[in-house]
Amino acid sequence: MKLYSDQAVYDAFPVVVELPVVWGEMDSMRHVNNTAYIRWMETSRFAYFDKIQLRESGETSGRSGILKSVECNFRLPLTAPDRILVGGKVIDLGSDYFVMQHVVFSINHQKVAAHGRSEVVGFDYKSQKKSDFPASLTNSIRSLEEMG
Repeated sequence: MKLYSDQAVYDAFPVVVELPVVWGEMDSMRHVNNTAYIRWMETSRFAYFDKIQLRESGETSGRSGILKSVECNFRLPLTAPDRILVGGKVIDLGSDYFVMQHVVFSINHQKVAAHGRSEVVGFDYKSQKKSDFPASLTNSIRSLEEMG
């Protein structure tokens, strides 16, 4: 993933959150613990959910999304203090799933520190079974991503 500047991250992702890298995220190896990267990607995923109104859609229909899988590829060890940009975008969309791409970009280093993917599947919380997403939700994703 070739992102060489803060602006490139904002240009490549419809949702970007800026977060501090704090001392408490570091571990005994003197760099940020791997679990922090997963939490940062989760933060961008939920910012994305807010934009597409996933939770509101779930309250109305009883159907929403549930995380199926997450992966993270580490490129650069980070240390505190730093600030990061965490981007999220949908790269694959079906009627009952979507795949998000994530990036963690270090402002101090001006480099990608990690990138990853997460898959969210449609889930009917009343029946506790996999389901399609409400059409309004997939339409919101298409609109945000300009998928047409």
